[in-house]
Amino acid sequence: MIHRLIIHRFRGIKEGVLDNLGKVNLLIGSNNSGKTAVLEMLYLSSLAHRPCSFVNPDLEPSTWPTKTLDIYDFLGLEPLPRLRQRHGEAKTWKDSPADISTDGGSLVITLPDVPEDYPLREFELTAPLDSPGRRRAFSHKDVQRISMFQLEPWEDYSFPANLIPPIFQKYHVRLENGVWNYLWEDAWVYRWEKAKGIDYFSVWAIEGMKPRHVVFFDFHVAEQHFTEQFALKNYTTVPDWERKIAQSLTKVFPEMKNASISLKSIRENDWTGFIDLPGKTPLPIDYFGDGARHAFKVLASLIALSERTDEAHPGLFLWEDPELFLHPASLNRLLREVLKLTKHKPIQVFISSQSIETTVLLTTHIEEMNMQSQYRVFRLDLQDGKLFAAPYHYENVMAWLKAGMDLRFWEATDLPISYHYKTSEEE
Repeated sequence: MIHRLIIHRFRGIKEGVLDNLGKVNLLIGSNNSGKTAVLEMLYLSSLAHRPCSFVNPDLEPSTWPTKTLDIYDFLGLEPLPRLRQRHGEAKTWKDSPADISTDGGSLVITLPDVPEDYPLREFELTAPLDSPGRRRAFSHKDVQRISMFQLEPWEDYSFPANLIPPIFQKYHVRLENGVWNYLWEDAWVYRWEKAKGIDYFSVWAIEGMKPRHVVFFDFHVAEQHFTEQFALKNYTTVPDWERKIAQSLTKVFPEMKNASISLKSIRENDWTGFIDLPGKTPLPIDYFGDGARHAFKVLASLIALSERTDEAHPGLFLWEDPELFLHPASLNRLLREVLKLTKHKPIQVFISSQSIETTVLLTTHIEEMNMQSQYRVFRLDLQDGKLFAAPYHYENVMAWLKAGMDLRFWEATDLPISYHYKTSEEE
């Protein structure tokens, strides 16, 4: 499980720390408070499993074992192209400063805007240290897709001090406690006040055990069909996958009782779910409306994740705006089902939300399932690039809710609405 996230210059965040993370974490706050950025860092960190080596002759040691991003994520999507697209960028980095070496085995990166005397101005990513022969590590497609590497602990070596962000030293971040991620693509780097060479990079550390599988469920995934890669993989690895989806979906939408579900190809690389109600012809889930489609895809993804994780291969479920398209009653049932699916599995959950209903309902189900000690709420705020994360444990959250106060606001709100939290003792 991830215990701490330390951030240097990722998107709109100049620096920040999220500490003492729980199994279930709720991120709340105003627009542009860093919630999505936190999810994106966790997502990218959890997808770096592709072994390679970082090479720079000017450093000692000159070669360091590293990893870079998998070609596809759990849902069969390309990680950085997917994130670029959700921010309005082209899926590939057409102005990438990388190139393939003449022998075809290395990705050569030259960053012209970085100060000339800084060691990370030029470096290579090559095949792993223990690779036999001259195995190719990268293809020409990787030039426009890769802009990140991840460091893991290596024997007793220490990474050079001038390649470590000051915030890591301030908070005593040590490589042996987790992994460090270096991202050099301009669109992801906090762009102001670049005083040192390290400021031309987004660098963040996660401490704890890195997940092996991650699902990042956002608005764009809700709108898309499943990939063929995702569908076929889970057909062969998840027993009774469709039946389990139907069971969970019925708990969210009782009117679908006795329905069966099948996933089918509808066109090249696009798969969707079909709902077969007794006495009726099957209908694609997309015909049931946005809320049903959202819930179906959340459950199908999460059931697959829960079946493919174990203690040695933990999972991470990142969920943006659970309230999207959902009536409060459906949201209530979906949140309960998500907690049930993850409670006894090695899956850590991060949810970002703008909704007081999500906050109240999630907290209520946490209590019902006796998960109070595993629950954290972080109220985020960004001021001049500094991320403030106010942490709340279950007891703090309940005190706010019972007082009728809104955790989403740092101060009293003047909105013309309020709510009353009904405790279990009330009729």
